[in-house]
Formats: sequence, C-alpha cells, structure tokens
Amino acid sequence: MEDINEICSSCQKDMNNILKQFKNDIIRIRLGSQSLLSFLEKIKIKYYDDFVDLIKIANISILDNMNLTIRPWDKSLISIIDKAIIDSNLGLMPTNKGEYIHIKIPIMTEEGRKHLIKKIKTETEQSKILIRVIRKKYNQMIKKKINLSQDILKKGEHHIQKITNNYIQKINEIFILKEQEILQI
Repeated sequence: MEDINEICSSCQKDMNNILKQFKNDIIRIRLGSQSLLSFLEKIKIKYYDDFVDLIKIANISILDNMNLTIRPWDKSLISIIDKAIIDSNLGLMPTNKGEYIHIKIPIMTEEGRKHLIKKIKTETEQSKILIRVIRKKYNQMIKKKINLSQDILKKGEHHIQKITNNYIQKINEIFILKEQEILQI
C-alpha cells in the first residue's frame, strides 16, 4: 500500500506543477496597461553592441489603465526603443514625444475579447490534456506493480482519478474566473 501512496503523491506533485504553470500563463493575460508591462519590460534593445531588456535602460510608467510612458535614461535610445516596440508585434503604436515615448493602448473590442477567451480556452484544454496524460502514466505505474491485489490496484486507480478530477475542476474554476474578468466591461 505504501507503493500506491508514493505513486499517488508523485502524481499529485506532477499535476500541481501543471496547475501552477497554467495559473502563471493565465494570470499574464490581462486587459489594459498592466498586462502590457510584463511584455514591454522584456523587449530587447540594442545598447552598445549588446541586447538588453527595456526595463534595464528605461523607466516604464503606467499613467492609467490605457496609457504608458517610457523614459529612457539615455535620450539617444528613444528612436531605437520606438522601433523595437513596433517590431515586437504587440499591436502598439508608440508616439515619440522627444523626451519620452507615449503608448496609448487601444480599447479592446467585443471581438477582441472573444478571441482572447478562445485563446484561454485552448490553454485550458491543453492543461487538462496534460493532467490526463499524467493520470495515464501513474495508472500504468500502478498496473506494473505485480505484488498488488486487484482491490488495492482498483483503490489506487480510483485515488488517482479523484486527484485528476480535483485538478481538472481547479483548472475549470480558474478559466471561469478569467472569462468573467475579460467579459467585464
């Protein structure tokens, strides 16, 4: 029975890792300036024959939910930063104000929100598939234990199914909360 408990514990750890990754992926998806901040910070800018993250050479400020400013410490980088933002394919049109760059974030349309929900739904389904793959892997591990009686084998499989159902339910709950957040106007 100890073998079954170890297998179930390992199964739960693996599924928990999938849940954590799913949460991280979903949390990053937000509307407005706060959501773009994490993407902008990682844009690579050519600076003295090296590529560095934008956050390391400029101050990024959130003015409100739909406006950002980027103030580089070296003003000669403004045009380079401007071009890098356009090349990043984030759908942003920066405005060079001389001293800083202003970015106005377009208001998301109903169609854009639906597209975002589709994307999240796809990630949700992929996470559920990964959970089921883990379930299959650990069920096969239980079946390979030769010295187990049929009753213990069935209990182990039942326990792994309960763990699987629990994690799929958690994934569904996260999806529903995110869907409500996106549809809220």
